[in-house]
Amino acid sequence: MDQQENPAGPSSPPASGPALAGGGNAGGKSSLDLIEEDYAAGLLDKNNVNKYREYAVSLPGKLPSKYRSAEKGKDATYSMVLMARDWDQLSAATKQEILDIRANGLSQLNETVTTPHFVLHYTSQGNEAVPAQDADRNGISDFIDAAAESWETVWEREIVQLKYPTPVGTPAQKFHVYYRDLRSYYGVTYADNVVLQQTSPVALGTASAYIIIENDFAENFPPNDVDVTGNEVIRAGALRVTQAHEFMHAIQFNINVYQSGWLFESHATWAEDAVYDGINDWRWYINSFLVNPDLPVFNRYVYGSAFFMNYLSETYGVDVTRQIWFQAKTKSTPDAVLDAAFKGSWEAMKTFAAAEYLLDISDFTSDGASVIPRPSRLFIRARHSSYPVAVAVPASTNQLANRAPWGLGANFIEFLPDQAGDLSITFDGADGFAWRGSVVATPARGSGASSETPVVLNSGSFGSISVRDFGSRWSKVTLIPTIADRPGREVPFSYTAEIQ
Repeated sequence: MDQQENPAGPSSPPASGPALAGGGNAGGKSSLDLIEEDYAAGLLDKNNVNKYREYAVSLPGKLPSKYRSAEKGKDATYSMVLMARDWDQLSAATKQEILDIRANGLSQLNETVTTPHFVLHYTSQGNEAVPAQDADRNGISDFIDAAAESWETVWEREIVQLKYPTPVGTPAQKFHVYYRDLRSYYGVTYADNVVLQQTSPVALGTASAYIIIENDFAENFPPNDVDVTGNEVIRAGALRVTQAHEFMHAIQFNINVYQSGWLFESHATWAEDAVYDGINDWRWYINSFLVNPDLPVFNRYVYGSAFFMNYLSETYGVDVTRQIWFQAKTKSTPDAVLDAAFKGSWEAMKTFAAAEYLLDISDFTSDGASVIPRPSRLFIRARHSSYPVAVAVPASTNQLANRAPWGLGANFIEFLPDQAGDLSITFDGADGFAWRGSVVATPARGSGASSETPVVLNSGSFGSISVRDFGSRWSKVTLIPTIADRPGREVPFSYTAEIQ
């Protein structure tokens, strides 16, 4: 947890494309989602939840029926991190069962390939076999050839170029990776030998790691810019980004294995594009982030929050994510972001709100066009096409959320012309919150770029703005209220609009 309040947001519509759950509910719920929900509700004790966590990854057929799910999960790592933190509190019988399950699964992987920094364990036989294709006839599966090459690319990028610390135990010893039929997950990084170093001001500890990667990505894993059809025999795109993602987890364990799931996963998904700019597998998670812009950014879908991480690295430099992690040794996730990226003020979140609306991040290290799917599922609070408009957003009730902004959240309100003229907009937010406002004017086709203009608000959070040539020069105007600070829970506001 990131020590932020935990809003119960409205149900999100499913992501475009396959459901990819596993810690954040992109669409349907994976087995681990269901298990973690029941544990949070007090329905499972530590021994049972950890047995079920291991079953979900290694022996899903052993799960009670209520936890069986056909939904794909992105990553099982955070549940395994929670298990590692719990390890000393588990019964001897539970520990032994978990260790036996793991050992039985890995014992079948009797073939190895070694690279300068890694040892790859796999098999060419049985249910755990990697694809048999060996086009270069070197006696090694093309899948493993691609994996071995990828691992050294990942090391060069994440360790050498981006200057993250090496995982615990490396480079003195090589890092071990295993290829198994995970069925429902791309990969998982196991934390071992957790060492708790301090509990204040935040929990701080390290852990060694090993990684398990899906053995073929053959069953219902989505396509990307390398696996164009999703039916390739050697799914090199999914393989490469998964390795970049999981190795970043191993690195994170050597910084602070006690950090939040949001920071673990948003950053590891960011690392996919940091290493492999042209694969863009991360696009599958963006819509599940965009459907809840009203929620605090740290309480939104963890994998889709790579959008926010990409915004930070594009705006403040590629090293900002590493600096966030080092701040996270002594700070909560929000405070680490606040200090490393925003230098102690949340004011810049007003800029993020507009960038989110415009999907205004490029394709990571290149300055190419965004690869975010359009149309997106960005939540639009309201669209108006007849005037005058006068709306008061009421306070939330226990039965009905008003979907107004939380702290570090935003709303998007679109105005479409029914005639040409000047559009006058007023905004009035509930007093006592760090309201900020802007309008984005979308040009008529072929008439230039979108224009963003701040709405100046007084001490009572009231302001007004006039947009000239609405309906001629501008085809749409969007009001964007946001709260540039953490305090705030579905804060009511009102607005008006008229054409003169």
